[in-house]
Amino acid sequence: MAHYGSYGDQLIEGILDGDDVDSSGWDGFTEIVGDDESGDDESGAQFVGDDDSGMGAAKARHARANASKQALMRKRVQAGALLRNLPPRSAREFVIGLGSTALPGLSSANISVQPQVIFRPERIVIPSNLAADFLITDVKVGKNSQLVSPGAIPAVVFVENAFGVRLKMDTAQIAQFITISVTNQNGAARNFQGAIIGPAVE
Repeated sequence: MAHYGSYGDQLIEGILDGDDVDSSGWDGFTEIVGDDESGDDESGAQFVGDDDSGMGAAKARHARANASKQALMRKRVQAGALLRNLPPRSAREFVIGLGSTALPGLSSANISVQPQVIFRPERIVIPSNLAADFLITDVKVGKNSQLVSPGAIPAVVFVENAFGVRLKMDTAQIAQFITISVTNQNGAARNFQGAIIGPAVE
């Protein structure tokens, strides 16, 4: 069975429309007899004892159409033809903002964002005019930390003119949380701001 969370998995055949077949009280409809792989009817459904006149004929035709759709759906499910893996249509470099979060002095906060496309964080950018007041205590994609060990990181590591800070974090699936945990190490209230840059596919 295909995994829906992987890149490009896409449903290509929907559930076929149509009412359920209900034979109770239907004149002329007796039973569905097996699947027949030969002939022009893909469904292979055969009906016995159809009444070809009046309401009986209309009901039989309606039942035949519904059963044909259902039989075709069963065959597609058994053949595993409902899903296929498609490559991304486009890949681009995207940025997602962390907003502005007010932190009282010597306090901490978790700042979460939800990309609306498949997105892999590669760089955190924190403005240099406020970075000295903050520590980065964790970075998570979903539930998984992106740090190799516990320990606070000075936010100045990620200022806009820093070198060698391109990372390769886990890929965030659509609407999965990316969370940055920050601590205001200043005794006064400060606003934290920043952004995350990385490739995204659609």
